[in-house]
Amino acid sequence: MDLGPGRGKQGLPQENTMPRVFNFSAGPAMLPTEVLESSAKALLDYQGKGFGIAECSHRGKEFDGVVDEAIARCKALLGVGDSHDVLFLQGGASAMFSLIPMNFAAGKPVDYLATGEWGKKAVSCAKEVGAKVNVVATSEASNFNHTPAQAGWKLTPDAGYLHVCSNETVHGHRLVELPRHDTLIVDASSEFMARPHPMERIGLIYGGAQKNLGPSGLVLAVVRKDLYARIPEKGLPKLFNFKAQAEAKSMINTPPTFGIYILLEVFRWLEKQGGLAKMEALNAAKAKLIYDAIDGSGGWYKGTVAEAAQRSHMNVTFTLPSEEKTDAFVKEAAKQGMVALKGYRTVGGIRASIYNAMPLAGCQALAQFMKDFQARNG
Repeated sequence: MDLGPGRGKQGLPQENTMPRVFNFSAGPAMLPTEVLESSAKALLDYQGKGFGIAECSHRGKEFDGVVDEAIARCKALLGVGDSHDVLFLQGGASAMFSLIPMNFAAGKPVDYLATGEWGKKAVSCAKEVGAKVNVVATSEASNFNHTPAQAGWKLTPDAGYLHVCSNETVHGHRLVELPRHDTLIVDASSEFMARPHPMERIGLIYGGAQKNLGPSGLVLAVVRKDLYARIPEKGLPKLFNFKAQAEAKSMINTPPTFGIYILLEVFRWLEKQGGLAKMEALNAAKAKLIYDAIDGSGGWYKGTVAEAAQRSHMNVTFTLPSEEKTDAFVKEAAKQGMVALKGYRTVGGIRASIYNAMPLAGCQALAQFMKDFQARNG
């Protein structure tokens, strides 16, 4: 039987000699090669059992072991104990925008910081489910090019919680320091485990896995257990109830089993890198290479963030002198093995997403390309 080009026994792909590119996609984003290789092996044969990890029952001991290990490693990386639960959820961070007020608003007004595309969407979704939303601050008038200073935020004294997006992927800025609040809820999708998180003052931190942690289709959420007292006793389906999910180890229904396994491999990889503080230092060094190229261009490259101190270490955004040069930049970079650099449609320009899996060499290559491209086109 002809199995087609590049395929061997049992129709399995043969070794791929195509070199891997530097993938600057904002998400789904690149994963560590080591994680992909380990996951690929497990996908074909898990622990020598003759079946793959994506083929075993979520009710069986094999996958139960995966979940237990993933929870333990997640807590160890974040430095939390029994005070928090680790949940593996579906629906993306966008589903969380609705589920959070459904679980924790408890009839009180809720505060939201809206400093980008995702903060704004979180506000909209909370309103859709009937939450009494107060926007404490926004930078929409300046196309979300910064986060207003905390001194000017208009907080509600008895708010059920304060929701913030710690890193705005589209606009390229971040909260350098998280605010202090009795119930702080953090959408950390684009920087989850890219730096240490002050879990002692976070009620709930969550993120879609497809940027820093794994494949799309999976949400990691870490919830402080005392918040469960706010969940309505009636009217909230079990599938959407964070306490019920925790009690079922996120397996009320069939979870995204292979996605959770890849997440476990990422946790193992992060531990080998030295943990979150080491990742923070590396990510800062990676970002500096590109920001130095912007700042050293004499204004030819222009950063889109108004305040340099707020520049994201995950999503570096900048513009070129014209759309024609921007298009040429993207095309030429792709030919040199640097892909997915086109900026978000509402911002334009270039966006280089340099999550944990992006190696230092990728940022070095992009910074050098930026200098070369300017020299040829400036």
